[in-house]
Amino acid sequence: MKLEQLMEGVPFTLVQGSLDTEIADIIYDSRKAAPGLLFVCIVGTQRDSHTFAADCAAKGVSALVIQHDIDLSTLPGVTVVKVENSRYAMALMSANLFGNPARQMTMIGVTGTKGKTTTTHMIKSVLEAAGRKVGMIGTNGIYYMGRHKDTANTTPESYELQKTFREFLDAGCDTALMEVSSQGLMMDRVAGVHYDVGVFTNLSPDHIGPGEHKTFEEYRSWKGQLFKRCDVGVVNIDDENTEALLEQAPDIPSFGDIPAVVEGVRQIVPQAGSVIEIGSQGARFITDLQSRALQFSVNEHCAGGTGSFFEDQMSRVGCKLEDYSSLVEQAQSVPRLSGRCAVFAKTDIIHRQQEGVSTPDILLGLCYAMIRNYKATIVRRLPVCKPVVFCGGVTCNAGVIRAIRDVFGLSEEELIVPEFARYEAALGAALKASGSFTLRQLNDSLDRTLTTHHTVGTLPKLELRPGTSLAEPNATEIIPESGCALGIDIGSTSTDLVLVGADGELVDFQYLRTAGDPEGAVRKGLASIRQRFGDIRFTAVGVTGSGRERVGKRIGADAVRDEITAQAKGAAHWVPEVDTVFEIGGQDSKYISIQNGEVVDFQMNKICAAGTGSFVEEQAARMGIPLAEFGTLALSSEHPASLGERCTVFIETAIASASAEGISRADIAAGLCHSIVQNYLHKVVGSKPVGQHIVLQGGVDYNPGIVAAFQSAYGDRVQVSPVFSISGAYGVALLAQEAVGDAPSQFVGFDSPAQAADDSRSAEIQKNIDFYKQADKLLLEGYTGKRDPRKKTVGVPFALMIHKFFPMANAFFTSLGFNVVLTDPTSEETIRLAQQTAQGETCYPVKLIYGHMQQLIDQKVDYIFLPTIHTMKHEKSRVKHNYGCVYMQTAAASIAKALDIESKGITLLSPVFDLDFGQEAMASAMLGLSKILGIPKPFCAKALLSGAMAVRRHTAAVEKQGKALLATLRPDNKVLVLITRNYGVSDPILNMGIPELLLERGYKVITLSHLPGHALDISDEYDNLYYPFGQHILSGAKLIAHHPNLYAVYLTNHGCGPDTMLSHLFKQEMGDKPYLQIEVDEHFSNVGVITRIEAFLNSLQHRPAVALPIDFNIEQVDIHPCRLAQTPSPNVPLYLPAMGAYTPYLAAYFKQQGADPYELQHLTDDILSLGRAETSAKEYLPFPALLGSILAERKNDQTHAQFLIPQTQGAEADGQYARVIRAVLDRRKELNAQLVSPMLETLPEMAQNRDALFRALLAGDILYAAPADKRADISAQWDALPGWEQLHAAAREIGALPTTKGRRIAAVGTPLCLTELDSGVLAALEAEGEQVLRAPLSEALWFLWKDNLDENKPSAGWLDQMQRQMQTLGNELGAHSAFAEDAETLFLIADSALPNFSGGNGRYRYAKAVELSGRTNAVLTLAPRYENTAMILDMRGLHDACSAPLFQLSLDNDWDETAWSRLRSFLYYC
Repeated sequence: MKLEQLMEGVPFTLVQGSLDTEIADIIYDSRKAAPGLLFVCIVGTQRDSHTFAADCAAKGVSALVIQHDIDLSTLPGVTVVKVENSRYAMALMSANLFGNPARQMTMIGVTGTKGKTTTTHMIKSVLEAAGRKVGMIGTNGIYYMGRHKDTANTTPESYELQKTFREFLDAGCDTALMEVSSQGLMMDRVAGVHYDVGVFTNLSPDHIGPGEHKTFEEYRSWKGQLFKRCDVGVVNIDDENTEALLEQAPDIPSFGDIPAVVEGVRQIVPQAGSVIEIGSQGARFITDLQSRALQFSVNEHCAGGTGSFFEDQMSRVGCKLEDYSSLVEQAQSVPRLSGRCAVFAKTDIIHRQQEGVSTPDILLGLCYAMIRNYKATIVRRLPVCKPVVFCGGVTCNAGVIRAIRDVFGLSEEELIVPEFARYEAALGAALKASGSFTLRQLNDSLDRTLTTHHTVGTLPKLELRPGTSLAEPNATEIIPESGCALGIDIGSTSTDLVLVGADGELVDFQYLRTAGDPEGAVRKGLASIRQRFGDIRFTAVGVTGSGRERVGKRIGADAVRDEITAQAKGAAHWVPEVDTVFEIGGQDSKYISIQNGEVVDFQMNKICAAGTGSFVEEQAARMGIPLAEFGTLALSSEHPASLGERCTVFIETAIASASAEGISRADIAAGLCHSIVQNYLHKVVGSKPVGQHIVLQGGVDYNPGIVAAFQSAYGDRVQVSPVFSISGAYGVALLAQEAVGDAPSQFVGFDSPAQAADDSRSAEIQKNIDFYKQADKLLLEGYTGKRDPRKKTVGVPFALMIHKFFPMANAFFTSLGFNVVLTDPTSEETIRLAQQTAQGETCYPVKLIYGHMQQLIDQKVDYIFLPTIHTMKHEKSRVKHNYGCVYMQTAAASIAKALDIESKGITLLSPVFDLDFGQEAMASAMLGLSKILGIPKPFCAKALLSGAMAVRRHTAAVEKQGKALLATLRPDNKVLVLITRNYGVSDPILNMGIPELLLERGYKVITLSHLPGHALDISDEYDNLYYPFGQHILSGAKLIAHHPNLYAVYLTNHGCGPDTMLSHLFKQEMGDKPYLQIEVDEHFSNVGVITRIEAFLNSLQHRPAVALPIDFNIEQVDIHPCRLAQTPSPNVPLYLPAMGAYTPYLAAYFKQQGADPYELQHLTDDILSLGRAETSAKEYLPFPALLGSILAERKNDQTHAQFLIPQTQGAEADGQYARVIRAVLDRRKELNAQLVSPMLETLPEMAQNRDALFRALLAGDILYAAPADKRADISAQWDALPGWEQLHAAAREIGALPTTKGRRIAAVGTPLCLTELDSGVLAALEAEGEQVLRAPLSEALWFLWKDNLDENKPSAGWLDQMQRQMQTLGNELGAHSAFAEDAETLFLIADSALPNFSGGNGRYRYAKAVELSGRTNAVLTLAPRYENTAMILDMRGLHDACSAPLFQLSLDNDWDETAWSRLRSFLYYC
């Protein structure tokens, strides 16, 4: 280890020598001096070892640590470091030497005069009985994992202590328990060690005298030092010295971010109504400041609405941050840019630059993008109370001030930017300061803070494998007589030019900055070639990269190819056996699968840049590390920090936490290298196959740390391309050579006149385009859009299911004498209005409804028609109900309320379509409009008949069209099928122009509607697929997989819960057949889409068309029956998900039924990583957690086993977890792993001994009602599965206990989030003295069963009995009860907000939060991040309905100090 690393955290002065000195070990005994060691000179009570410094130098030690000056003349060639206290320094250096092992274990210190040894042995026994692995140090020696060693002191010298900690850790200990003597504290043997728990036994005069403590007071003082170094102190309160001991540990009061901002703003602007506060990585909105119950919202783990957004973008346009305001003053327009992600805005910026948009306009566009995103994702539904005060560092940006005024509609007087806007939080903290502290105490407090929370784990050391070369490509620099091929790769960040000889030899290469001017960069590169080599002959010219089309046409390129094809070609040339390419660029990452040198599959990063070069570049800049030095620094790390997989900007929070814990920059740099690789593997590669011959390409391979991280994951399977930095340009040069053959190049360069774009289309292409557009014309048949001023107008937003039902709506309302106005297809204006008015981060199709409705408001219509889709039957479906997604069930009413259309004189017409119940149900819903419209039902019935006929005509016409096309296909025709929901097919924004891009490239394109998907019955394979669109999509996938000449282009939506599950099943259906999947989001540029399309089409060229058999029937597809078991098999291990207090009793229940139950492991980072390696999008946290826990168990045991993964009947993604996990297990050939997946809604009818099952649920609920410290005692009194008497006795016992003095906090959410996935938040709140009332799981399921009473009718009497049991138990629990006093009231509350809703048990969660809010101080809702139902509850006004303040915990296993700060700020006002 280098001396510099060893000295991390130690204040020192380098007297002589170098910090690069390599140190093999530390000694403090001069007799052990030897070459390569570091000798610490210690001033002791008997002797001063500085006198041995020269002797140690003579024996060859490499370095000395001294405390006072010595004669340096006797120390030639020895590095000397001076410190203030050498004992203290040795303690910290020893910790660094052994990798800071104490930070990775639970630390317990016991001090006192008598009883330390007995107490430590007792604690060790208790902990080991609880399953902990304990290492113990004390008077009797060292004990761990069955081993024993003697020790010279009760508390060993620091070096020995840290070495022992390392031995504990390496042996598998998770806890270190030690006696901490006063001498150990006084002599800095435990310096740098922070204890989770400090224990004090007693104190009496001892160790007082020469060489020890001078007085009893000094002795007591040193004992008290332990309580300055621990989180929790356990003391003997009866000892007379306890109070004096604890007085030595003063706490500096802390103040939450939100309260500090509020107090500061109230001081500066007393009349403030709301606060917009935007800093570097924090964005907050605080409102209702004039009331006592203020509300606030903050950003979570996305930086789209923070100052970092601007900081990153300014570097991309080559401007200084301080020039932002002056530049935006020159802006003439506001171009649309993405505000969702700080890095993906870059794509839009580059696209706008290439369009010629000025930098000032782009910068102003960024301001508007960011503020619109801030309003949609942070402000949401919170009221904007005027005047609004704008605070934070971003107040220096004039463009943001302008955007806030415009987007929020604020006048000059209504938006206040105070003089001290950047210091409001510091001012608020100062105003609330209390206590009296010296600077020394403050400094000590800060020092303690550095070692307070040890939350950062470690990862494997990075080591570059021998023989790995990361050198610049080897170029001949000799132009062949026959000339060269020129390859050009125009990327967003860089432009590469290469010259390649006829045999593929690299002649020359250049690496230039694109700087927003692709043409200029290419011109510069060509000029350089001419200057260095003169006029040379280009035999072929190829162009790739994001700027390829424009430059390729301009210079007459012979080959214009997508980056994926070019990268694959370059890799296959150097490594012919390559089967996998990992390529990471500045903002794009690519995975490419290759067979026989051709692309067979690929993937690119989606809406996150955490696995790209920008990730490292920006973090290196933030840490002040030159990019060229970053990788080398990472390789020097001994213990890389585990920083997780997070947004490129918000990993800065993890870095800050690691730094605060004293983690070295080297360990952080190495952790970042691991992080980029894990992000890439999980978010780009996902579950795609990785072969045996992996080639790394891309500029990030200059970073040896990243290459080493890939090698850590895949070993010798990984090799680096010799042209890794220019692989795209090199590959396209080879492609150009192939394209040209023996013909001359078409290259003309920039010196010739610009070639006119060839807009002509072949007759065949035009015919295909006309065919595709015919479907849209059929939809609008009979629609005029004319408005008769004498008639009232029904406005119809062209969104969601209107793309199916518009013919019906048009005919119905026109027949009744209304004008009908359909909004135009989604446009830039629609998007602008949607971004400005949206109140939540929904999927993109739903977000666009805001824009369409606002357009109708602006057109002053009288009514807005948008049906609510509750159920919608797929023709062959056999599930109980076919649900619309949770947004379809609620969007119309939610968005109409958000836009307050009633106050504008507009009435919402949103009949609830329960299409599972046939045409009669739809007819009934439409006829129900008669009362609102004031038209008799008979007239409406006649109009409805016209509407129904219109829909039937449209559907028949579209299917006829598809059959006609399929019948005319030639054997060599390959047809692309656009797979998505009907609104995704025809909306020009939601399909991102993809149909036109495909058609223009000469392919026939049809849609899912053109295939006979409705004719297939896939129920035997997907018996619980309750999404009608999902059934249609998977039916289409089967048809496409079956037909050799059909290929799928599958469009999914960012933020769509159903898509996260359907994507897995779609992949399973397609098998080995390639398909293109594109995730649609709101960023403007389609450059990445074009790349994906071209790569996909190029890969299809290598697949021969297949002549269909004469008797081919497209509908004769294979069905692979898959019925998940409802009950477990006996004598086969049954693993249950970890669910806190419920699991032991559920296990006991299953044991009673003859099963062999076990509990799956609790969630760890490793388990979650296993699950996330199989994910493909933003799956909710429970999915990878459950999948990972199963895979972890399968790694340990491959024998036959069962896993309990319940199902639900819809309409959230959670009901599909079991089926998708089954698909993953099948793909992994885990045939011995069986799933047991009972349907939760029908458990009363299906479960064996339902009474016992309900008691198991109640047992967990009763335990959670008890104070945390009483739960073990209560459960110890029960049978394995307690009977009714035991449950009631426990409830009465708990009811007699006093409640805590803390707040009463309600916790409502999904079962796993309330028990296993809350990152310990609820337990931590209880430990702090808060009373947490968790929504009872028994009540939640009882509600679900009653909500599905049509299936549980035989159990109605039993459900009533269970209701009475819950009511009795609730009464017995008294103030500890979370049960509703009258459970029937929950249905009344649910019906008032979500009357026709199915999904995520959302009705119960809404009702329970409202019910509990009436008897608690605060309500916490816990749900997985991205869960659609959680967003629905917010959109339906849950916050307003609760009578106590509400806070949403959005869980994704990344709860950190920032999240705690948000929660504590919330609780401050409760």
